[in-house]
Amino acid sequence: MQQAVNQTSPAFQRGLTMGKQGIFRGRLMVEPSEEGIVEIIQNLVDFAIEGNLTEEQLRQDTGIVVGFVLSHPHLF
Repeated sequence: MQQAVNQTSPAFQRGLTMGKQGIFRGRLMVEPSEEGIVEIIQNLVDFAIEGNLTEEQLRQDTGIVVGFVLSHPHLF
């Protein structure tokens, strides 16, 4: 059963679309596994700590994580 996500911003929508395709920022392909999702989250944490994420980028990247997980429910 697929659940709908209430999209609140264009950045989140872009990220959601990218995540469903398995694409992270810069067209880095993400492995559909626990390791792949951990890699995405680790990158987000690193970028945020370094001060390299704008609000829009954070929303997009959050959408990527959600889209990725929604597209691979059998893994999570």
